[in-house]
Amino acid sequence: MKQILTLSILIFTAQVLAQDQSSFSLAEAEEFGVNNHEKMKNSLLDYEAARKRVWETTAIGLPHISAKGDFQHMIDIPTSVVDATLFNPLAQPGEVMTFQMGQKYTTSLTFNVNQLIFDGSYLVGLKFSKFWMKMNENGIERTKSEVKSMVREAYYNVLVAQKNVELMDSILISTEQMEKQTRIFYENGLILKEDADQITYTLNRIKSTKSNAERQLEIAFNLLKLQMGYDFEKELEITENLDDVLSAILSNSPISKNYDPKNNSNYQMLNEQQTLDQFNVMNEKAKYYPSMGAFFTHSQNAYRSEFNFFNNMDWYPTTIWGLSLKIPIATSGQQIMKVQQAEIKVEQDANNIAQLERTLEFQELQLKAQFQSAYDKMTIEMENVKLAQFIYEQGLKKKANGAISSLEVTQLQNQYLQAEGNYIAAIMDLLSVKIQLDKLFNE
Repeated sequence: MKQILTLSILIFTAQVLAQDQSSFSLAEAEEFGVNNHEKMKNSLLDYEAARKRVWETTAIGLPHISAKGDFQHMIDIPTSVVDATLFNPLAQPGEVMTFQMGQKYTTSLTFNVNQLIFDGSYLVGLKFSKFWMKMNENGIERTKSEVKSMVREAYYNVLVAQKNVELMDSILISTEQMEKQTRIFYENGLILKEDADQITYTLNRIKSTKSNAERQLEIAFNLLKLQMGYDFEKELEITENLDDVLSAILSNSPISKNYDPKNNSNYQMLNEQQTLDQFNVMNEKAKYYPSMGAFFTHSQNAYRSEFNFFNNMDWYPTTIWGLSLKIPIATSGQQIMKVQQAEIKVEQDANNIAQLERTLEFQELQLKAQFQSAYDKMTIEMENVKLAQFIYEQGLKKKANGAISSLEVTQLQNQYLQAEGNYIAAIMDLLSVKIQLDKLFNE
């Protein structure tokens, strides 16, 4: 509980301190998301509700005290009819007597105390409520990892989008230079108009592609703001670049890491489900035990023919205390069947956990293989970008000397663009696999 209280204080403090922060590293963005995302706030509220549930369950076994007051005004006092011979032996057969019993006004004040002495289900409930609080505490940690993962993925998207814009900028600059030179050649009658128009067409297409890349970057930033719980109206900057993030990932390659399946959120929840089912077994077995409670009741009653309860007249007390004992004897096998069904559920949980461990092991091997493939592909595509860039730059030089046509330069440029696109896609594949590994083991 102290850890949760500390986390709540840190979150509140971080919210205050981060109000004016606008530049974030990856770690800072993740921490901001933990401190501001609504999922995290609800997770803390779930824990607080679980903590109150512990007290609610505890209170079942504590004394319950109540007081009750009643007042009655008999507009018509009940009339009793009896055989007259009960009071007058000389009365004729069939003769009856009538009389009214009771007073016009009646009031009573009652004080009750009930105390549970022993109940097996109550003891199980106490243990369960504490485990429930522990479950919600674990839920906070899982939510924290989930929020960090969402922020990390959004941050990666921004980095990739920024890289794409940078690449388009470099291509646009070189294309603009080539377009200016081509226009000069055309104006001096050195090339045909269609050659000049071809370069202009290519330039317009590059501008359109860059504009689309900028819009994708804006969308990526808005998604990052959403996952961080950051104000959409405020400016947001990131302090890391894609190369730094990739270097950090590759320096601590997930391929060489040994993951613990116990960190997987599904594994944790299955374990918690098994514990819940074990509590169900304990609760069903507890129904075999007797239960006992104690009670105490004291009441004061007054009967009046006139409304004068505040006069100094008699009140009649009634005081009772006692014990209540309930002993289950036989249920014709119904209860034992319930116990056995609950025990079967626990065995099924164990099988599910074993199956999940094997599944997680398979997924780990699969994702590590995919990561290696993505890394190999990214390395090749990076080399292809360098080659395509070199070939394109050489083509620009040849075009300036009139050695090749504008169409050939455009083809080289398309090759360069395709190489850049393949490289960006390879990076996204690598980051996607890394995110899946992080999610798989709740990191």
